[in-house]
Amino acid sequence: MKISLAPLQGYTDWVFRQAYQKHIGGIDEFYTPFLVLQNDVSIKTSHKREVEPFKNRCNNLIPQFLCSSSNEFTFFEDYFSELGYSKMNWNMGCPYPMVSKKGKGSGLLPYPNKVEEILKKAFQNKINLSVKLRLGLDDDTDIDSILPILIDNKVAEIIVHPRIGKQLYKGKVNLDRFKELYRKYENQLVYNGDIWHCTDMKNLINTFPDLQHVMLGRGVLNDYWLPHKIKKLELPDIVERKRKLVSMHDEIFQLYGSYLQGEAQIMQKMKPFWEYFSSHFENDKKIYKAIKKSTGIYKYEQAVDFAFAQELKEAVNGI
Repeated sequence: MKISLAPLQGYTDWVFRQAYQKHIGGIDEFYTPFLVLQNDVSIKTSHKREVEPFKNRCNNLIPQFLCSSSNEFTFFEDYFSELGYSKMNWNMGCPYPMVSKKGKGSGLLPYPNKVEEILKKAFQNKINLSVKLRLGLDDDTDIDSILPILIDNKVAEIIVHPRIGKQLYKGKVNLDRFKELYRKYENQLVYNGDIWHCTDMKNLINTFPDLQHVMLGRGVLNDYWLPHKIKKLELPDIVERKRKLVSMHDEIFQLYGSYLQGEAQIMQKMKPFWEYFSSHFENDKKIYKAIKKSTGIYKYEQAVDFAFAQELKEAVNGI
């Protein structure tokens, strides 16, 4: 089974992906946070950094974009194909109102005619297209009109997160609806949503034994070794896992420091990183609190060094 990592805005940027792949691994494909065109038909520098330069970003990487018009679609297909990518992903699942109210992300799902128009007018088949979507915006039957259009237009993969947009990430995924869709479209569908533990994956496979591709999300941030556990790969011992966390953190810290300007910008990146990273520590809440309270690089490094020293000490004593 192929395991990919969903794009999580603010967390799985190129710095995270590069460090994770180097020090942890287990993911077959990474998806970038979505790129979007600005009003002047340009891309933010921070967005370009996710996909350029190609040689440093392309290892199992799928660039993702938002669009609500054929012109935007054409721009991204040309842009990604010129960079050398072999696949791109159209995000029709983003649930946040600031996106959906503009007719992008899940805001496109009630308008199948518009989706069809964009694909027929703009998709040039220069590179493979995958789509990530939800069941609908307010209605979980929106997807019933969208899927035939995607399949007729030769979309390579369809990633379904079985919630509706207005749920955001609250409530349970609707596995009954996914089951209905899977019976009809089986091989074309990829599953995404609420895989936090191996037991979640086991239950999913018991229900859908022929599933070929699963996209993980926050479950990986909560447990970096979840892909290893799902694939039944050999895990490093506890001490080595802690050392890999140190190495991964240090690389992320150095990469941000290599292009961000000033302590404030670096702290704006590192402190949110610890929201999930701290879950890999025994005293996660205490550690995250100490990191959040740190002011400036020096205090931050002191808090980090103390946290890692305690973790490694406990890991060694526990063997």
